[in-house]
Amino acid sequence: MKTRTKIIIPAVVFLATGLLYLFAVAGGYSPYFEGMRLTLYSDYSVQGIEIHPDYPPTVITDKDLEGAPELKGLIHEALSKEYPLNTEGSVLISFEDLDNFQHQYAEILAEKYSKNSTDFFTIEDELVPEKYLAIDPTAHRRIFDGRYFEYNGEHYGIGPDGLYIPNMKEGGDFIRLHAYKAHGPLQGNDNVWADLSEKRMDIMPLIRLAIDDIGQHQESIKVQTSSLSPVTISKYLNWQANTLEGHLFEYKGRIFSLGFWIA
Repeated sequence: MKTRTKIIIPAVVFLATGLLYLFAVAGGYSPYFEGMRLTLYSDYSVQGIEIHPDYPPTVITDKDLEGAPELKGLIHEALSKEYPLNTEGSVLISFEDLDNFQHQYAEILAEKYSKNSTDFFTIEDELVPEKYLAIDPTAHRRIFDGRYFEYNGEHYGIGPDGLYIPNMKEGGDFIRLHAYKAHGPLQGNDNVWADLSEKRMDIMPLIRLAIDDIGQHQESIKVQTSSLSPVTISKYLNWQANTLEGHLFEYKGRIFSLGFWIA
């Protein structure tokens, strides 16, 4: 076989494959999986949304959903579900109180596991934003390994476990402390924890409040489509751009947000 033929045949095959791929994409084929994601906010969860005063949720009607069967299906699916209750309880706590708690808890864990209290802290300098370093070049992110505890025979998780030192919390000195039930009994080889039931720490009343807050609020409902074609995704991106002021909209008195996923 001549050298020219050896070059031409692979080139023709490559060109043909490329043309087939372009035709497939034009016809709706995509190497990725894409879809839509819809969130229906509860009256409680909608309070946590930052809504720009100039861009309130767009009110839409069934007329706006004509020709949008996938979105209409997601809306009715969401409306047919019951709001889940919160699995995390929370309470506001000062940075100083949370910092003190982590050090006190580190001492308790050190005694239980025969370690130094400093062994339960790690420093992650590479995760510090430049704007924080501009304020204080010694700023660092400290991670606390005491993410779990036992209280009255139940196992819980607690957060946040990461703090910027010194405090770089934007918007004030207070942080939202979260408590949640652990997924099953904690295993000694997998996690570190201590029983805080009888421990006298200033933060314990706040931890009890966070525990009592579990299951007290309705959370958002989230639904999504299965994979959709690029043509369909493009249609809904255009629908969003032409119909909504942003990603939020109101339908029959409820607040929704529309998003897209890709995998």
